[in-house]
Amino acid sequence: MSFSDSADVQALIFDMDGVICNTMPYHLEAWLQYSQTVPDLNNIDRDRLLKMGGKRNSELIEELLDGDVDEADMFCWGMEKEALYRELIEGKVEFLPGLVSLLSRAEGQGLALGLGTSACEENVDLILGHEDLGLFFPVRVTELDVMEGKPDPECYLTVAERLAVSPSQCLVFEDAVAGVQSARNAGMRCWGVTTTESDAELIKAGAELCIKDFTDPRIEELLRGEI
Repeated sequence: MSFSDSADVQALIFDMDGVICNTMPYHLEAWLQYSQTVPDLNNIDRDRLLKMGGKRNSELIEELLDGDVDEADMFCWGMEKEALYRELIEGKVEFLPGLVSLLSRAEGQGLALGLGTSACEENVDLILGHEDLGLFFPVRVTELDVMEGKPDPECYLTVAERLAVSPSQCLVFEDAVAGVQSARNAGMRCWGVTTTESDAELIKAGAELCIKDFTDPRIEELLRGEI
């Protein structure tokens, strides 16, 4: 029995940062470096920053500064920080172990594949351009495709709509609490990827189980339609 024979899941949807590859240390370093150049950001809390994975820059900045922030400033800060992030990660992109094998086998079994991320287009192009990974993702939803960021379900519902698959037939891979909540709010199954959060935190947020990477033995069970 192949996974695509299952009546339950017909699409696999992936977050990008922390799921496709472990980019979060580079994002954190970019924020820490950039914040030292902007007086208003000098005192951002590193520990709070670590807990805000999956959120768009505008929402992240507003929460870090505990209040309203000028939209022009937020846009500028976000763009400049992302440019620094791309400088830091250039030439260092490494996909999570087992990812390419999973994508190739899932595609061969007729599963739909989609990407749902809070990242900007430039970051998506950088990551998916590495080793032509983007060929696996005909459907990509980025920060500009939605009005509301995660944990709102809009991102993942938009991916499902573009894939023409019911939300109840989608399985999402997520590393962030907000992302897991987004998937569950969309009525989708979700597996946690523990690159940035603990098993306990992701399970608490709604993940049905957690994996370290895509070499986990349960991936084989998934592809056989047994889990």
